[in-house]
Amino acid sequence: MGHLRNLHVKESKTYIGKLAVAGSVFYVGGRAKFSGDENVYNMECTPRSNAISLTIYNKILPPSCEFCFVFTGYKITEDQVKAWLQACAPKLPCKKARYTEFSLIAEELALVRQNVALQKLPEGWFFNGTQYVSLVGKKQLEHPLF
Repeated sequence: MGHLRNLHVKESKTYIGKLAVAGSVFYVGGRAKFSGDENVYNMECTPRSNAISLTIYNKILPPSCEFCFVFTGYKITEDQVKAWLQACAPKLPCKKARYTEFSLIAEELALVRQNVALQKLPEGWFFNGTQYVSLVGKKQLEHPLF
């Protein structure tokens, strides 16, 4: 029996030695409420095995209870936890460049012209059959809103 106990202790030390890397997160658990959802969820995660458990937390929480997570690991710093959480967040979409007359291809530009031509003319403008004319006498071939 002593031999089995010594083997178990030896295996445990080897296993812990492999896991005991500074900044390793072994377990994350806590309660959270997601935006757009009234349920409170109990979340448990083991990052090394990618195991995640998300269940509805059915117990009533006191009004003063805040949602929190508990991180269990080896030599974890607050900055490491922040970096880990920020890495889990979805990336913000890149801002698209504004369209200009020069950035559109010919087909897109023709489609925009066609859509604008169907819009109502602004106050003080009329179409004489060939040109757009303003009441002050300005004439142009393109729609005034284009």
